[in-house]
Amino acid sequence: MKNETYHDYVIKDGEFIGEFEKMYQRFDDPWMQSSQPNKYARMAGIVHLKNFPIRSVLECGCGLGYYANWIHQDTGIIPQSVDLSETAIDKARALFPHLNFDVADITSDLSSYRGTDCVLLSEIIWYILPDLDFILQTLGNEFAGRYLLVNQVFYKGTQQYGTDYFTTPAEFIDYVPFQLVGYCEATTERDTTVESSIIFRIEQKRS
Repeated sequence: MKNETYHDYVIKDGEFIGEFEKMYQRFDDPWMQSSQPNKYARMAGIVHLKNFPIRSVLECGCGLGYYANWIHQDTGIIPQSVDLSETAIDKARALFPHLNFDVADITSDLSSYRGTDCVLLSEIIWYILPDLDFILQTLGNEFAGRYLLVNQVFYKGTQQYGTDYFTTPAEFIDYVPFQLVGYCEATTERDTTVESSIIFRIEQKRS
């Protein structure tokens, strides 16, 4: 299609498309993963991993594996990284053969990784909204006492999809039923987005 971008396979005109396999087949570097131009959340996520007793990470939504490699370089942790797209996983394995990548769907496979210290939802919240409550319930039941780390972009007044759930980091924090233990949000004047990295201990919120 003329002027087609990877966004057309993700969310378009306020509707979720979710054709990630086709997207990775047609585009070499969606979201500019190789350069990771918006680094605030990713850097803060690594700080969170260092600040808490975390020795193992399940990275959900690893894409091409660049953030997994950054985590490994800065923390020594080799994440167990998963993605829905077989093409993305094949490319990640070729780029970073020293790391661990699997094709998995966290809406059905999350329990298989219950021994992990920290579950990282890596910029996928908007893509799992219909299953988010189920995922949070699974985390509460099977990952109690461990950590949930969420790196996520929010939009400055332009969000069309998911507005009935939350539109800001603060609203997302209120939505999650676990104990907040750290968060960071940042932007620049020219950005249309707010970067956030939020970490919870998977236990019931204290009143």
